[in-house]
Amino acid sequence: MADGRTRAPEIPELTDGVVRLRAHRFGDVPRIVEQCLDPESIRWTTVPLGYDEAMGRDWVETSHQDWGVEGANRLWAIEAVADDDTEHAHEFLGTIDVRPRGGGLGAIGFGLHPEGRGRHLMTGALRLATQWWFDQGGVRMFWDANAGNFASWRVAWACGFTFQGVIPQGLDHRGTMVDAWRASVGRDDDLTRPVKPWREQVVLEGEGVRLRPWRDDDVDALEPGDSPSHFMPPGAEPIAETYDAWRLRRGLNRALGKATNWCIADSATDRALGDVCLIEDGQEEGTVELGYFLLSSARGRGAATAAGRLALTYAFTPVEDGGLGMRRAVALTVGDNDASSAVLQRLGFAEWGREPAFCAREDGSFDDARHWVLRANPTSA
Repeated sequence: MADGRTRAPEIPELTDGVVRLRAHRFGDVPRIVEQCLDPESIRWTTVPLGYDEAMGRDWVETSHQDWGVEGANRLWAIEAVADDDTEHAHEFLGTIDVRPRGGGLGAIGFGLHPEGRGRHLMTGALRLATQWWFDQGGVRMFWDANAGNFASWRVAWACGFTFQGVIPQGLDHRGTMVDAWRASVGRDDDLTRPVKPWREQVVLEGEGVRLRPWRDDDVDALEPGDSPSHFMPPGAEPIAETYDAWRLRRGLNRALGKATNWCIADSATDRALGDVCLIEDGQEEGTVELGYFLLSSARGRGAATAAGRLALTYAFTPVEDGGLGMRRAVALTVGDNDASSAVLQRLGFAEWGREPAFCAREDGSFDDARHWVLRANPTSA
């Protein structure tokens, strides 16, 4: 390793023609330090705080030594093939490592230098490292990340990893146990495509309302929920104390293809008025469930109807035209929620059934459920 360009011969070099995985070099150390001091790296990884060049040199040396130790981690530096023959040729852009766990199981870890982000390099790096693991006899690769690390999940998602769930207090982040997201991919799975769609939030404009993503500052518009407990599932209406966790759950549902939701905002002021969602989880293919709520101060202005109309138009628009391509929408209201039922009627839903004693009211009595349906093209057979 006397030459900063020298590659240890025992470390395999992998490439797909876009990204290249190669041995770390001592010449990479300044950029390794830059990555380790980057706020996003500190936020989402366990890189030591106060990282310096001495730590970087020790780490590079260890990464080489580990290749000679059975069962130790296997680390590669990431570089872009497009940078060849430029002033940035062979420049360090990040790290990916395979961590053997025994029994053919492995875990993957990765991170990019800020200058490597947004170039679609990590999906290629992950496919290369994972396929290398399977070629060595591995049977499954696991991915774990702090809950909320959507950028990391986006990479694993694109490479065919299946989301297994949220592990409460599943990771140690500098002495604090935090919730973890876990996913995995098997040797016979397809690494080239996602298992489920990732539902984006396209901004939609309508009569007096705008459907857009929820923002941090929308917490200021929230009001204490005043709906009877049997109108809405517990936790469905956020308050200031639950807003961050509520947004995280909504975001994860979109990332898993389970639902699409939007903040209903006033077109003139952009102030949050409520939420509208299209739920796919638990529905048969081609069907979404429409859900919505309004803050108490936003009711009586037609906002729910306008938002529902926008969401349904998006749901029924063909995929090739930027929509979800759904064939029908369903909805559920409780028997005494006349306001919500009126919204569905204005949107064209038809009530097709009533389910007795569906849910308990606060006084101990029971309310019915009313089931509604709307077809994308009601004139079709």
